[in-house]
Amino acid sequence: MNKKTIREILNGISIETEEALFKISDKIFIEESIEEIKNKTTLEAFAIFIGVQTIGCWKSGGWAIEIFGNYPEIVPYIPSAMKSLQLENVAKLVEKTIHLFPEETDFTKNDQDYCDVINFLEGHYRFIKNKEKFEKYSSEEKSQIRKNYRNAIEKLEKEVDQIWGYNAPNQEGWGNIIYFLKNNLNVKIWKE
Repeated sequence: MNKKTIREILNGISIETEEALFKISDKIFIEESIEEIKNKTTLEAFAIFIGVQTIGCWKSGGWAIEIFGNYPEIVPYIPSAMKSLQLENVAKLVEKTIHLFPEETDFTKNDQDYCDVINFLEGHYRFIKNKEKFEKYSSEEKSQIRKNYRNAIEKLEKEVDQIWGYNAPNQEGWGNIIYFLKNNLNVKIWKE
């Protein structure tokens, strides 16, 4: 693995741009699980990586569809990354949303079981393949779980739209990561 610092990898690219964030994120992305990436990168580099993935995914499709629906593997790491980026409210809202998922939810696998959970939370019962695992909930409980999930997603959307949306101040949401990047230019990406 390359032992260069963030500054060396950027090699003259202005850190005030999305380009710098994507360059760092692309350097970190390896064809391995998020857990492996976490184990190989420094805490600072991993926070940048998860921050870029989260904001990029949100801009592409929002919390429900893009992040929780398509990229569940990053979900458990979002609260920690958001705290590093001084986005405490976002971290708390994500933690609350995670706790609404059924106990046995495995975010590390975007497989049929996970799709069943998302379809359950979204109320798409006809698409659930393994309906038996949700039979433990009464109709009232199912309705309440779905309502709580929708409310949590709405709160997340409202919170980040004002800070990450296009035309939002602070470089359309990238400002928190850019600020963090500036303060960690001499940090290496990869652990020793």
